[in-house]
Amino acid sequence: MNATQLSAEARDPQGKGAARKLRAAGRIPALIYRGGETPTHISLDPAELRLVYTRSKNPNTLLSIKVDGGAFLCLLRDTQKHPVSRALLHADFLAIAEDELVTVDVPVRAAGRAKGMVIGGKLQRLRRTVPIRSLPRDIPAEIVVDITDLDINEFVRVSAITAPEGCELVYDNDYNVLSLKGRRVEAAAPEEG
Repeated sequence: MNATQLSAEARDPQGKGAARKLRAAGRIPALIYRGGETPTHISLDPAELRLVYTRSKNPNTLLSIKVDGGAFLCLLRDTQKHPVSRALLHADFLAIAEDELVTVDVPVRAAGRAKGMVIGGKLQRLRRTVPIRSLPRDIPAEIVVDITDLDINEFVRVSAITAPEGCELVYDNDYNVLSLKGRRVEAAAPEEG
């Protein structure tokens, strides 16, 4: 399993004053949590965290966070950013096990040129992600949907998407993910003369 290494330092949960001092020192407070267990409070370099996701372009990148000689296999669950500068202020990580199924939202990418686009249709993304359940090693970076047969006023439902091997799509109702909207443009008849 390829998990990106990230180093962190343990910290005591001391409140806002301590968090401000961390940020002034160029680090951010973060949490590693797992259901039913006491969270681990850490601090890390926000530039290092940003670099991981800039390089991978995958919001579900697996991280191996090293803290005090131990390591946690984690997924980034949430971040808090400054409303103006967009600087990272805090991060939450979910600790997972290699042999445990996890549910994550995976980006959907349309591939191909739909036949309805040729006659004036416009592709609409109704959902940018779909939830999947898989082992951490099987989490895909994206799910590619072939739209070449899509005509105007047709949809791609979540049930029509083929999940990658080792993954299962998770949904309660069969919602639309992509649609092709627009009016048919009739070809102009050749002028007689």
